[in-house]
Amino acid sequence: MKAGFYPRMAANGMRKNGRLYAPYIVTCILMVAVYYIFHFLGYSGIMDGMPGGHTATDMMQIGTYIMTLFGLLFLFYTQATLIRGRKKEFGLYSMLGMNRFNLGRILFFETLFTWAAATAGGLIAGIGLSKLAELGFTKLIDIPVRYTFSVPFRSVIMTVLTYSAIFFLIYLNSVRQVGFASPIELVTADKAGEKPPRSNWLAGTVGLASLGAGYSIALRIQQPMSALMWFFVAVILIMIGTYSLLIAGSVILCRILQKDRNYYYRTNHFVSVSSMMYRMKRNGAGLASICILLTMILVMMSSTSSLYTGAEQCLNTRYPSEVVAFACKYGYDENLKDLGEKLDDDLKAAAGEHGAKITNNRTFYEWSITGYFEDSKLDMTLNSKTNMAFINYDRVAQVLFIDVDVYNRVFGYHETVAPGEALVGTVKNIEIHDVITIGDVPFKVTKRIDDRISEIDPSVAVSACPGIFMIVNDINTVAKNYTGYKDYDGSPMLAWFWQCRFDTDLESDGQVALAGTLGKYIKEDLLPLGFDNSYCESHEAERGDFVGTFGGLFFLGILLSLIFLISCVIIMYYKQISEGFEDQSRFDIMQKVGMTKEDIRKSINSQMLTVFLVPLVFACIHLAVVLPIVHKLLMLFGLFDIPRLLICSGVCVLICGTVYAVIYKATSNAYYRIVS
Repeated sequence: MKAGFYPRMAANGMRKNGRLYAPYIVTCILMVAVYYIFHFLGYSGIMDGMPGGHTATDMMQIGTYIMTLFGLLFLFYTQATLIRGRKKEFGLYSMLGMNRFNLGRILFFETLFTWAAATAGGLIAGIGLSKLAELGFTKLIDIPVRYTFSVPFRSVIMTVLTYSAIFFLIYLNSVRQVGFASPIELVTADKAGEKPPRSNWLAGTVGLASLGAGYSIALRIQQPMSALMWFFVAVILIMIGTYSLLIAGSVILCRILQKDRNYYYRTNHFVSVSSMMYRMKRNGAGLASICILLTMILVMMSSTSSLYTGAEQCLNTRYPSEVVAFACKYGYDENLKDLGEKLDDDLKAAAGEHGAKITNNRTFYEWSITGYFEDSKLDMTLNSKTNMAFINYDRVAQVLFIDVDVYNRVFGYHETVAPGEALVGTVKNIEIHDVITIGDVPFKVTKRIDDRISEIDPSVAVSACPGIFMIVNDINTVAKNYTGYKDYDGSPMLAWFWQCRFDTDLESDGQVALAGTLGKYIKEDLLPLGFDNSYCESHEAERGDFVGTFGGLFFLGILLSLIFLISCVIIMYYKQISEGFEDQSRFDIMQKVGMTKEDIRKSINSQMLTVFLVPLVFACIHLAVVLPIVHKLLMLFGLFDIPRLLICSGVCVLICGTVYAVIYKATSNAYYRIVS
């Protein structure tokens, strides 16, 4: 054959199928552009040295991995749909004498042309939009704008390499779809599945059970730690349930509608239900994909917008005082009480250096031990890896012992506690009886101080595990009872904590400087003693990190939601186009026997509403069910504002529903133009 034959065949095939290839290429360009933007923001170093910049760039780097995975999966799905629509064409090529090798060369050049258009167009769009994305990103994370334009070579190279690999895999998949089918199978591919599918009650039952299990997990989670562990399990079960239920349930729904004579035997319903019957297995998978994408959009935007708008609230919850210092050492040491007094002297020295007036000072030390809390008893013997893998993490609790004299002095109370007694305060709905047993030592609960917990330690609300505060007569005497407890790797379970919180009369820069000086003093004291952890932070210094984290998450959510929404558009578009061509001959026959264009439009509207309303309704139900577990996860960030989450979720549903309605209208018009 003459040189250039196969490239011309590929180009002509793409041109003649422009209605299929144009949106596919546009989608590829968009995927490449967004990947470049993520890589540009994450790896170009434009935010180096900015407050919160490191955390924000981490978010963008995560975005590059997400875009790689999603781009691979979605382009595979889109390309498979596109090839399915052209199998008849390739079947005719086979009958005219082309073998698998010839078809593979045509597919190679089609993939090459698509790759060239996608990478070139995507890089041009990505580079052109990168500055706009940078401006929006820096606005969200509240850092200074950089008035320069750059094109990092590394981002360009990584974008080209990543999508070269993706398109190579797509090419191999195309060859598999076409090369391993016989000419007859290719020519009759558009007729496959013309027999109405059977109602698969087993798949429907499995889907319903999976969905019920996922819903049950999402609704029963009570503690943030369990939410962190079970969230993805619930998501996977809901996804399995959605696919199984919509694939099997859609067939069952059509059967039910057919048996309803008042509904089925109407002009606008008869044709739509009959045509849906023949393709509901494929329809169900497409609708489930749309439903999952819509749910991801709603969950992402609801959670990230709640965090971003509530960033100040989260910051105040995590850092209620202007300066916060902390030190931790595992194992018992009776000299740690003297160390606590030395650390207090460090605080005074640091304040003197900066001329600061210390107010609202809350400086104290405590002993801590963690175990499995059940029936008002803390068990510290479940410390093997096997046991820890199968326990209910809602019952893992941290007990903190505070000396009653320290408690009265620091917090201004006048409590008395006898040996063997305790004042007990809990968070996160822990049930305590009249006697609480820690290990083998019982304590009589003489008073509950639940309302004072936030005063003792405001940050305990964002802790992953529940906290139990016990005010005892002598904490060193109490701590000696737990010196023999070890965890699964032989380390002591007993820990000594020193906490320091205070406000000053300094401005923001002064607070940050004071925290740095105090942190230096603390490290000098603790380094020779082998302390496991220590830090000193200020409210203002952490503001940039909070804004950077939540702003980065919000920006990541916006870009990914945009990609997922466009993916919904593409799925719906290809679904309408492919079904339009399949139904064209059917509606042509209907018009010949008297069906008017108005009847066609009513039938199409009936079909569209029946089909495309399902994913939106399911997505809203999914969102409503997973919001409780999302709220538990947001608590780990310090966001407890349920009304804020509900408002953000409602706004997201309205916006997403409006956009979805516009998409539905546009795609249904495309379907109508084909069949009429």
